[in-house]
Amino acid sequence: MTVQIVNNRTVLGGVDGKMLECLSDKLNFKIEFFLSPNGQFGSRHSNGTWNGIIGLVQSGKVDMGVQSLSISEERFEAIDFSIPYYVLQKAFVTKEPGEMPKITAFTYPFSRNVWILYVLMILATAILFQRIIFRNSTLLVSFLSVLGSIASQPICNVRDTPWRRVLLGFWLTIAVAMPFFYKTSFLSFLTMPEKEPVPRTFEQLSRAILSGKYKCLTLKGAIDRQLLLKSENEYMVKLGEIIEKHDWEYSLSEKLPNLLDDPTVLIIPRVGLKLYLASLPNVALKESEDDLGIWHTGIALNKEFCCKERVNDVLYGIISGGLYEKWIKDCAFVDNLRKKLDGKYEEPEMQLTLTDLKLAFFTLFCGYALALLVFLAELLLPKRFVPQ
Repeated sequence: MTVQIVNNRTVLGGVDGKMLECLSDKLNFKIEFFLSPNGQFGSRHSNGTWNGIIGLVQSGKVDMGVQSLSISEERFEAIDFSIPYYVLQKAFVTKEPGEMPKITAFTYPFSRNVWILYVLMILATAILFQRIIFRNSTLLVSFLSVLGSIASQPICNVRDTPWRRVLLGFWLTIAVAMPFFYKTSFLSFLTMPEKEPVPRTFEQLSRAILSGKYKCLTLKGAIDRQLLLKSENEYMVKLGEIIEKHDWEYSLSEKLPNLLDDPTVLIIPRVGLKLYLASLPNVALKESEDDLGIWHTGIALNKEFCCKERVNDVLYGIISGGLYEKWIKDCAFVDNLRKKLDGKYEEPEMQLTLTDLKLAFFTLFCGYALALLVFLAELLLPKRFVPQ
């Protein structure tokens, strides 16, 4: 909600501002504004009193509190609420990462465990073939023959018996299938490079924060930290503890895209994504797949407020008519349009750069180096290691 004075007249903006203006027009009351003295939405002190907007309503300094306040049993003990008018989903968002380094792209088709098992399988096959299939061959010769079969090289000097043919055929099937899977996955990556992995759930976020890869900011004045610390899940509690320790927080008055430039995560209602972060120019965002929690929002009312039923009647008409959803879309459209007009459009670079060819040159030089080592080995190693 925004409040502006234009020609000695109070003009309300934002989604909740439009709703409050509609209530004022329908019920014919004038509005006098009080701001939260500490910028808090409302949290309870140890003595049972509240701060923020909830505290103003509880003390009777104001009749109504409007700022997308979550309805909770704890708050109901101090104040009343109107009927719920929106569902608040707390999620987190981070900037979409860049592409994975291309210099090590040749390792991406298989996971680390698959690579380890593949290498162990080659070594075990080389030992087995040296003892069973090859005639008078050293372990080195057996290893080079098995390794060469993966690169479509023929296998020679084989003992020819039926059961050895079955064993050799089984290995050749593997030697054909594994490179095929590797090549197809590798070409897929080169066609559409993968992005660096980012946390998508709160459990993954907790591990990333504890490992120091990210920092997590909560909305200033909100109860997100208390919700994390009181969670039944251990990873949620650890996440809340480290946020509390570093006092990570942000305000909606800040430029949120600038906060996401570092490896930073923002815990924010999903409606906030529509209003503050949707359709940002040249910025791609990733939001979480799960939620910190889901709460209904309502208008906070003093216990002695006289007109709760009349407010609920008008509020019910607003919700039933879809006005609140329309105001969200209108505000999001205006804000996103303003960001696009203020932002600078960057034409994507389509030319081929040296960075794009870095992997090709690296692979080429590795091949040359390996060929040189094989050549030197043929010259320097004793003849007894060379296959006859």
